[in-house]
Formats: sequence, structure tokens, C-alpha cells
Amino acid sequence: MSLTSTQIGSLAENLVANEIMIESGGRLSPFQPIADDDGIDVLIYDKKSGKSAPLQIKARTSTINKPGKQERGNTVHFEHRKATLNIERNSFLLCVLLDESLRATERAWLIPLRDVPKIASDRENKYVIRANKQATTNDKFKKYQCVNMAAVTAKLYEYFENSK
Repeated sequence: MSLTSTQIGSLAENLVANEIMIESGGRLSPFQPIADDDGIDVLIYDKKSGKSAPLQIKARTSTINKPGKQERGNTVHFEHRKATLNIERNSFLLCVLLDESLRATERAWLIPLRDVPKIASDRENKYVIRANKQATTNDKFKKYQCVNMAAVTAKLYEYFENSK
């Protein structure tokens, strides 16, 4: 048997929450809603500022195969349903590529939800993000890329310090 996509999503949400708590030294406290019916997987509370940020987390365990080849490429494919996109709320989409063991985040992209319609491919019922995982990329998702969860935490600190 193998893990289902629902199980992998749950693992990713818990992994992200744990990694953010560890990287922040306890400054950031993650909370998970009992029901995820509003597109919020984790709420991050900053103990220093008293502010919070909702996160919608999308996880992948692999990259897309190179065209015509069996080998894996550097592109990671994420989808966000339009029905759960609320650009009026100060929320983030956190896209994570998990390592093969599913025990750590290999790469992440922290994207304000208001930016998703501007940068993602617009499909009928969803937005599609295809980001390059290489740290040296210059794709349109580069400014959102985080090489590790310490970088995600740093971007969250910046958000909390600069938001009203």
C-alpha cells in the first residue's frame, strides 16, 4: 500500500507546522482548524507582534518528468481551486515540495493569495503554478521561493513586522 493524497496533505500540513515552530524557536505558533472549509490549513500566530497569518498549504512529493524522458525534471506542479481563493484576506499559499522520505521540506514558495491570479496560469476552475525548484532559477516564482523552512519563517517575520 502507499499513502493517499489526503494522507500526504495531512502529513505536509503537520510537517510545515512543526518546521515553522522549530525554525522560529517557538516565536511562531501554528494552529490547525478543526474543519478546513474556508481554505485555511494552518493559522500562524506571531507571539511577538500578536498578528496572525492564514496559510493554505499545497504539497507535492515529486517534480514533473522531463518531456519524453523517465527522469524527473526541476518543475513542481501545484493547483489551487478558485473556490477557495479569497484575495481580500491577508492569506498565503504555501507550496511545498517534500523530500522523498516525506520527513522534510525540500523547497517552498510562500505566495500572498492576492498574487496568485496575477502569476498563476488561469484554468477553468483552478490556478496552476509550475515553479522551478532550483535555487538558481529566474522564473516568475523566484521572488516567492524559499530554499528551506528557515527562509519561510524569515518571510513570515517580515510580513508580521510590516503589516498593519
